[in-house]
Amino acid sequence: MNDLNLLYEITETLGALAPLPRSLQRVLQILAQERGTLVKEKTYVDEKDVTGEEPRIGVFICSCGSNIAGTVNVKEVTEYAKTLPHVVFAENLLYTCSADSLKAMPEKIAEHKLNRVIVASCTPRTHEPLFQDTIREGGLNPYLFEMANIREHCSWVHEDREEATAKASDIVQMMVARTKTDNRLTPITVPVTKRSLVIGGGIAAI
Repeated sequence: MNDLNLLYEITETLGALAPLPRSLQRVLQILAQERGTLVKEKTYVDEKDVTGEEPRIGVFICSCGSNIAGTVNVKEVTEYAKTLPHVVFAENLLYTCSADSLKAMPEKIAEHKLNRVIVASCTPRTHEPLFQDTIREGGLNPYLFEMANIREHCSWVHEDREEATAKASDIVQMMVARTKTDNRLTPITVPVTKRSLVIGGGIAAI
């Protein structure tokens, strides 16, 4: 939500609680006219058909400030990733989810002719959709992307830097092995029968 929409929501909520002074009513009218005018529809380049191509994997290793880099030697993990089969590009970024990093990712996809992308960073539960959307901007199917969780699964649960670095390298290696078998996928919609049958009187019936 941008600042304009936020201001509109706050003013509208106050108006629902109590009558607004005329000045604020006027503000609300102005905001109502301008609301949504700054919204831009996102456009994507045509999706490239990479069927049958030899995997060309790009690996982006995130430092996440000190969240990962404070425990894991991210430079060493990046250099290790460069040695893995089918990896043609690997880079360490301070914050992979930053605006600058997201802007650069489609450029790297084009420059190195990448057809698979891995981000080694945090949990996919929060950031996977963001990165999938980003590689779409580079012309790749969003399912040609994988995340290697080297934060929650590694840096946050280890104290020994050497062991954490070795584990992060292993996680990246496993994800590279997985990514090279990824294929283009297309979401489908299926009908749902809005009826159910509960059998038994146990926990399922509660």
